[in-house]
Amino acid sequence: MPRASRKGDRLDGFFRSLRASILEAWSSPEGFAYDRVLYAVGYPYRTEDLSRVLKWAGRPSEERALPPLKRLNETLTRSVYPELASGAPPGVSIEAWSAILHFLDPSYPLATPAANRGLLALGFPVAEALSPTSYAAYLEALDELKERAPVWAVPETNWYLARVIEVGLEAFAPDPPSRGAKRAAATS
Repeated sequence: MPRASRKGDRLDGFFRSLRASILEAWSSPEGFAYDRVLYAVGYPYRTEDLSRVLKWAGRPSEERALPPLKRLNETLTRSVYPELASGAPPGVSIEAWSAILHFLDPSYPLATPAANRGLLALGFPVAEALSPTSYAAYLEALDELKERAPVWAVPETNWYLARVIEVGLEAFAPDPPSRGAKRAAATS
């Protein structure tokens, strides 16, 4: 592994931790669950695919807020990256929308609160809390990390780079503040 940068690039620690965190996640039960979804869905989505993706994302009830499958597939397959980043239908969370986009086009990163905390810790100008309107800025920050990722930091896996960076951010992220810490900070 290359030596640390003398100028102390803000991303140096993140990239140094990336390989280990990805290999750990990739070979975990959560990694296998992700792979099962990734290799099970069709392009375009088939009837049961959206249920599978939304269940994996922990958002199964949001399927009712989506347009009919034929219309959704037309939108998804006629678009080019990243134009759908801010196109979540009303009633669909950023976690659900990013999963729908990601499993059809893995260029779109999954949006998770932990990865967002990782971006904040690295100094990226993203929203404190994820929302459908904040996904474009989140995506832009992950794209910058994808462009700047050194080859030595990215292990050989079957995961796309957007997933590698997102999982690395989750591992790098500081723990969320507890409720008590939030209240104490708010009153001081």
